[in-house]
Amino acid sequence: MLRGFRWQLLLLALASALFAGSAYFRLSRDAASRPTPPQPTPTAQAPASPPTAFVAATPPPIASSARYREGLVGSLQRINPLFAHLNPVDHDISSLIFESPFVINDYGEAVPRLASDLVISRDGLDYVMRLRDDVFWQDGQPLTASDVLFTVGLMSDPAYATVSAAAALWRTVEAQQLGERLLRMRLAQPLSSFPHLLTFGILPEHALRGVSVDELAQHPFNLSPIGSGAYQLGHLHVAEDGRIDSVLLALSPVFQRRPQAQSGYPFKELVFHLYPDSTAAMAAYIADEIDALATTAPRAQLLTLPWARLYTQTEPTVAMLIFNWGEAPFSERQVRRALSLSLDVPTLIAQTLGASATYADSPYPPGFSAYLPHSDWTRKDLAEAQAAIAAARVDVSAATAQPFVFLTEDRPERIELAQAISGQWAQLGFQFEVVAAEARQFQERLAAGQFAAAIVEQRYGKNLDLFRFWHSAQHSEGGNYGGVSEHALDELLEAARAEIYGIRLAERLAAFQAVFAEGTIAIPLYYPLYTFVARDRVEGIQLGYLSAPADRFRSIQSWRAAELAA
Repeated sequence: MLRGFRWQLLLLALASALFAGSAYFRLSRDAASRPTPPQPTPTAQAPASPPTAFVAATPPPIASSARYREGLVGSLQRINPLFAHLNPVDHDISSLIFESPFVINDYGEAVPRLASDLVISRDGLDYVMRLRDDVFWQDGQPLTASDVLFTVGLMSDPAYATVSAAAALWRTVEAQQLGERLLRMRLAQPLSSFPHLLTFGILPEHALRGVSVDELAQHPFNLSPIGSGAYQLGHLHVAEDGRIDSVLLALSPVFQRRPQAQSGYPFKELVFHLYPDSTAAMAAYIADEIDALATTAPRAQLLTLPWARLYTQTEPTVAMLIFNWGEAPFSERQVRRALSLSLDVPTLIAQTLGASATYADSPYPPGFSAYLPHSDWTRKDLAEAQAAIAAARVDVSAATAQPFVFLTEDRPERIELAQAISGQWAQLGFQFEVVAAEARQFQERLAAGQFAAAIVEQRYGKNLDLFRFWHSAQHSEGGNYGGVSEHALDELLEAARAEIYGIRLAERLAAFQAVFAEGTIAIPLYYPLYTFVARDRVEGIQLGYLSAPADRFRSIQSWRAAELAA
């Protein structure tokens, strides 16, 4: 019955065979060309694999490899944002792998990163944060509000207080998940700097569920991390002595799916070589083993490196010359003003600290949006200083029957600076004895008020709320060491801390600085300088406000080899 259709059936069978063969070939070709999805890192429930060794062959020239090599001084311990503040090397590498709801911009302001919206209630107590919907972990899982809630829960754990002062604040924050990417945080009292505190790295809840802070400190995750940042861990190279001596980071395929990652990031690989000291790191730079160097070596030594560009920025620290207001006559404004006017601060800093610091002219570091320089801090007028002493009606000879204690840390440059200051104060008839103490004893003497004057470095980091340093209520808390008690200053500090509107906050901070200068509350001395060295063949590096050295990577998207520049 089908005989009349024999040739048609044969043609149909032949066409079907050709179609099947073509489909098989196409599927095989697509499978071979399709990129392999990122594989999950071992979770809390699975045993971790040992780190893959990165073969330390001589890297190809930077111009053709799109590989950036940097030298770090120190050792790698944990690639984990909750512990990164304990170790500079950990902090540098973690900052490239993990992300935070907010980040610090070039002006020291907190701006959204993982957050898309932040709504603050009128009373400044409730913060409702919405997360971006295009963020995924490097194992392909979506980053959600449960990850933020999990991380906050770890930071509020009493065990975390043993490694971070931030735990005290997070124990007072009530966090609640409102949706997949929506959460609410309620504060016990208004805190204008709270967005600056939302700069903590987020951990993946799905990989660490059920892990406590104590367990996390020793967890395999710390050497096989899953982040959401631009770079992911590629390999760790372990030396013969068991020490990790280099870390390879690779540009994350998952991160590259985001809109802002569609351009930039010429360096597809970042290699960090770890050295025991600055001398070894500088030798590696000279030998062309690395392209950049992050070290605390003296700037004078760094200036001798070949083919180098030095990028310098002030650290988020102000060295203050404080007075003990509980010891006569330093509670007198005119006395403090006289002591300030008798000093030539710019010359003192240049002669004693050289290129490692620059003189200060504000209680805020330069680069921060609230920074307002004041001429009083850099002006020397001995005649006006003597007039201020006369107006204070202080018998200097009686007041200096016993030399006043000038407390400083036991560091050569600090001692030299304190002695130089004492010499200039002698022009007013004051006699000071410089007492140098090692770090722990220095803090104990500060807390006990065993000084008349002291040089104290106030480290701000991401939180530039000065309440803890100058409010009278903080004297017993250990921040206001000199016992400063100024009603007008207290009012401005309280108002600024509770102010959530940017314009009004700027006005409060400007008024605070004016009162600080008028009352000569303390004397700003210097800002320590951070110096980063890179070969002149690396372009695109920019240093804005540095809340930490890791902020140098803020512009990593634009870093490139000069030979590859368009």
